[in-house]
Amino acid sequence: MIGGGLSGCAESDAKPLASHDSASAATEPLPTTSLEITARPETTKFEDVLAEYQALNQRLARVAAPLRLANAALCPLTRRDPGFSVHRLEDYPRPVRPMAETLLGVKPGGIYVRAVRPDTSAAKARIEPGDQIVAVNGNPISSDSLMKTYNRAVLRNGFDSVLSKVSIRTENGQEFLARIRPDTACDIPSRVVFSNDVNGHTDGREVLITSALMRSVPDDTNLALVIAHEMAHVIAGHVERAPAQALELEADRMALVLMARAGYDVDAAVRYWETAEHPHEGGGAADNTHPSTRERYKNFQRELDRVKAAADVSQLKFK
Repeated sequence: MIGGGLSGCAESDAKPLASHDSASAATEPLPTTSLEITARPETTKFEDVLAEYQALNQRLARVAAPLRLANAALCPLTRRDPGFSVHRLEDYPRPVRPMAETLLGVKPGGIYVRAVRPDTSAAKARIEPGDQIVAVNGNPISSDSLMKTYNRAVLRNGFDSVLSKVSIRTENGQEFLARIRPDTACDIPSRVVFSNDVNGHTDGREVLITSALMRSVPDDTNLALVIAHEMAHVIAGHVERAPAQALELEADRMALVLMARAGYDVDAAVRYWETAEHPHEGGGAADNTHPSTRERYKNFQRELDRVKAAADVSQLKFK
């Protein structure tokens, strides 16, 4: 990981408060507490934690979207992205479910829109957070808790076509049919996990960013660098190999390509990286797998020169 606070690509024990998936509901029930909630003072209210978590996830989805959409051609797996994310009341730990029901409008057994990205066909179709997904392409969503696998298939497969029809029930009970055009995107989801550790990592399938890191990264360009670095690890299959400095350098180079293709300011990202804190320089086990700050900066600079020399960044490939 290479973002603000600049902790390493180490695995984390932090757990998500709720799943974050653009085209399917969460899978398994999560722990009844989160590390962030238990670590905070007793005066912390669940609704405050929930509201912050929603805001962090919305920001993460917004920053990650250009990386996933612009780089579909470079990713080993893709999926059709409807432009909105969903969640269920049952995705949340039991202590926060009353707050989730009140603040987010999710009811037992239903699947609801969690967030809608601006400038998507979903937004143009007037799909809004709090709307309930009733059916996709005529296939109804079941409220039976035993039908999670079926619902996941309806949501995921329902967006494979060029045009998808989503039956929506609004918070005031009105129903309408939204016609959306899903986009092809990298099948590398990103989500926030609650932890006081400033860290980001990948399990080889998705990008996991801690809440502490999200707060520490000063702007979206630098958060995009963190996400792109972890996406690069997924694309290159680094998780299946032993940690090594060469893999970190490769992920750094790949991250700049992913960012440039997505329209992010790679100059600004590298400038910030040069002046940010780098905990790996402090010694420890991480130094064995991460190159020195000086070596990584030189590596960034060489790739930055190549990226800037490209006649058409949308056609950039990994070196």
